[in-house]
Amino acid sequence: MCAYKAEHFVDFCRNLYLPLPLERKAKGKLKTLNTPSITELHRAGVKFRVGSAKNLLDIQFNDGILEIPKLTISDETKLTVRNLLAFEQYHSMDNYMNDYVVIMDRFVNTAKDVELLVKHGIVENRLGDSSEGSTLINNLADGVIVDLDDFYFATLCEDLNRYCKTSWHKWKANLTQNYCNTPWATLSIAAAVLLLVLTLIQAVCSVVSVLQSEKTH
Repeated sequence: MCAYKAEHFVDFCRNLYLPLPLERKAKGKLKTLNTPSITELHRAGVKFRVGSAKNLLDIQFNDGILEIPKLTISDETKLTVRNLLAFEQYHSMDNYMNDYVVIMDRFVNTAKDVELLVKHGIVENRLGDSSEGSTLINNLADGVIVDLDDFYFATLCEDLNRYCKTSWHKWKANLTQNYCNTPWATLSIAAAVLLLVLTLIQAVCSVVSVLQSEKTH
């Protein structure tokens, strides 16, 4: 276990949100800032799960599941995070909190994004209103500078963009969310598919029968 000496009380608070030094991932080059929002990820079939880690940076994406540590939104959130950002910038530290608010700003564009995060237990919205929650998250990123060559979530953004560009994921998600969202809907689709298969079989049998009849004559 490595010893850590806090430079300041704000520095101590900041480190409570971060993974231990040995657990921090390497930063990478960010190819594009166009990371899909939570709603777009949902439409592409991504599933959401609240992360078990206590540090905010432990956002992971594996096998179509996006894990995000729980974030509580309240009147104090903006003040706390902005102080942590200012401390990072003033002391020229690694911009971990900076990169965190950037990725959350990309994830949340509308009230619908907040509603999905609340639904899956990732966000606890003490403001009550989803629109206010969305505005607060977006305002956290005001004035931050993104270092495209040294971004903590570069690999995550690349993986999410690649997943959303796969047509199969979107097609499967659309089928599940819009047509197979109830047992009766699933049964109806199965019956329709079975009817189509039987119709094709009947058509093939009819063609075969006609061909055999022509041969006998």
